[in-house]
Amino acid sequence: MYEVARKTGSGETPSQPATQELDEAELVRGCQTGDRPSQDEFYRRFRRQVAANLYRVLGQRVDLDDLVQDVFIIAFRGLSRFRGDARLSTWLYRICVNVALGRIRSKARRPPPVLMVNPVADEVESSPPSPEQALRQKQDRERVYRALEAMQPKKRIVLYLHEIEGLDLKDIAYIVEAHPVTVRTRLFYARRDFYRLIAEDGE
Repeated sequence: MYEVARKTGSGETPSQPATQELDEAELVRGCQTGDRPSQDEFYRRFRRQVAANLYRVLGQRVDLDDLVQDVFIIAFRGLSRFRGDARLSTWLYRICVNVALGRIRSKARRPPPVLMVNPVADEVESSPPSPEQALRQKQDRERVYRALEAMQPKKRIVLYLHEIEGLDLKDIAYIVEAHPVTVRTRLFYARRDFYRLIAEDGE
C-alpha cells in the first residue's frame, strides 16, 4: 500500500564519490568561516532539496518560500557545530522536519500530505498508465494520504520517513531526535494505526 505514495526517483545513493565529499566538506568549512560565496553556493546547491523535503512533509506550498528561508537561517546558525556525524543531507532533513513540525503546531492541525503532484521535483513518467490504472492509483494514494493525515504527527513522521522516503531507523532517529528503539516502537504503532485507518476507509 505504501508503494503508491513512494517517490519514483532513485534518491540518494548510500555513498558519494570522494571528490564530492571533499567538495562538500570544503563548502561547509567556508560557510563556517562566514565566507559569503560559500554561503551563496550552499543555498544554491541545497535550496531545491530543502523545498522538496518541506513539501513532502507538509504537502502544500503555502508559505513554502518562508519556510525554506527559516531552514537556511537555522542551518547557517548551526553549521558552526556541524562535525559530519551524519550526512549533510540528513542533517538538513532534520532541520526541515523540525521546521515543518513547528508549522503544524502553530496551525494546530495536521496539514494534508498531498504528494501526488510535487512542484519542486523533476520526475518523469517512463510510460503513462492506462486510464483505469491511473484512476486506481489515484484512489489508492488518496486512501494512503487520508490515513496519514488522521495519524498523530510523531507517528506519521516516522511512518512517512521509513515507508515512503525509505530511510533506515538510524537516520530517522537522528532526524526526529529520538533513540532508535523509540523510533522502532513508534513505527510499530504507526503501522498498526495506518492499517486500522485503511480498513476503516472501506477495504
